[in-house]
Amino acid sequence: MIRVMTLEFYLVLKEADLTDELADAVFEAGFDDCSLTMRNGHAAIWVTDRHGDLTELMREAVAQANRGGLSVSHVEIENEVFA
Repeated sequence: MIRVMTLEFYLVLKEADLTDELADAVFEAGFDDCSLTMRNGHAAIWVTDRHGDLTELMREAVAQANRGGLSVSHVEIENEVFA
C-alpha cells in the first residue's frame, strides 16, 4: 500500500498571544483554509491540505503572511515516524 503524505507545516509567528485582531489579520491575509493555534509559546498558522512541492508551499505561505502584515518567526514541520 502506498501512503500519500499530507503536506502540513506551521508558520510560527512572532506574536505570543492569540487575539481577535490576530485572528482577523490571519483570515484577511488569506489563511481562511488554515487554523490559528499556539506552538511552543507563539501564535502559529497550521497550514494543511495544500498541494505541490513542500519547499515552494512554505515559501509561498511566508510571502502570503508577509503581504498580509504578519510577522513570521520561522516554519516548523512535524516529524513522522515510519516503521
